[in-house]
Amino acid sequence: MSTEPTQEEINQKEWEDPANWRGGIFYYGPKDTRPWVPKRSMFGRRRFGGTPNFAIRSARQTIMVVVGICVLIVFAVSLLEKSGWLP
Repeated sequence: MSTEPTQEEINQKEWEDPANWRGGIFYYGPKDTRPWVPKRSMFGRRRFGGTPNFAIRSARQTIMVVVGICVLIVFAVSLLEKSGWLP
């Protein structure tokens, strides 16, 4: 009979470890296989949503793509304003 913890138990243990929360906001759990994890509750309140697991490459790439798109939109709008296409 094996007493090996399941991956779900490992994920939960990693999520509960305060050392995996950088600055209390950013989650970096290398043993946690989930790219997106639930937010931590603050002051006993239940918080909705999630946060990326920055130890997972796909989560980092997704965040970079979203930030890149936002930067491109701001850049495009500023170019359009300078060229006179936008008032």
